[in-house]
Amino acid sequence: MDRIEIRPGVYVTNYYALWLERERAAIIGDLHIGMEAAMVEEEGISAPRVQEDVIIKRLSAIFREFSPETLVINGDFKHKFSRNLWQEWEEVNRILDFICDHVRRVVVIRGNHDNYLKTILAKRGIDLHSRYSIGDYTVIHGHRDVGMERDMVLAHEHPVVKIRDGIGAYIKLPCFLYNDERNIIVLPALSPLSIGTDIMAEDYLSPILSRIDMSGARIYALSEIGILSLGRIRDMERAMLYMP
Repeated sequence: MDRIEIRPGVYVTNYYALWLERERAAIIGDLHIGMEAAMVEEEGISAPRVQEDVIIKRLSAIFREFSPETLVINGDFKHKFSRNLWQEWEEVNRILDFICDHVRRVVVIRGNHDNYLKTILAKRGIDLHSRYSIGDYTVIHGHRDVGMERDMVLAHEHPVVKIRDGIGAYIKLPCFLYNDERNIIVLPALSPLSIGTDIMAEDYLSPILSRIDMSGARIYALSEIGILSLGRIRDMERAMLYMP
């Protein structure tokens, strides 16, 4: 199974994208382009430049499966806070070229890493939004508290769920979170390098999620065999208490 309908016409998918069928729109977040160059500059860690190829493959799958008219990028398109690194300039432009070849409309939401993204987007006539309304949702990155408590699509969190077996081995899977009481959806990160927030063990990064009870949120994990419905956070927490 590569998608699950959580509300009429609203699908979480195994392609790191939320699909709004009526609006013909795919929503993704947290690409963190240029992370490899930032790792060299900030930490002295040399990493192979793999993100661009992986992100292009993931975008290709989204375009192939859904043929969206609109792609909404929900923040942290690039990684470096302080300026645009050469890798970011090159890769953001190549990825934008690829996206613009496949969709009619590109909507970019500002994330906390996107301080200088406006310079790149302006050359293409693409606006940088603080929020964007589409269908029944307001799309917001989630790094600031905006006073809303429902009907949102958030990124920023990079949620992952850790699944253990009986002898202590575990895997981490990126996941969607869906708070059906408040109609809030949290996106997984599209970046293959971004370390995720363990939804069972860590506090939320987003101030919005930090003040909302997310224990009843449903977990939809991405995996090699398709998207997995893992129940609610509180049920997973109870199950973990009784693991041998």
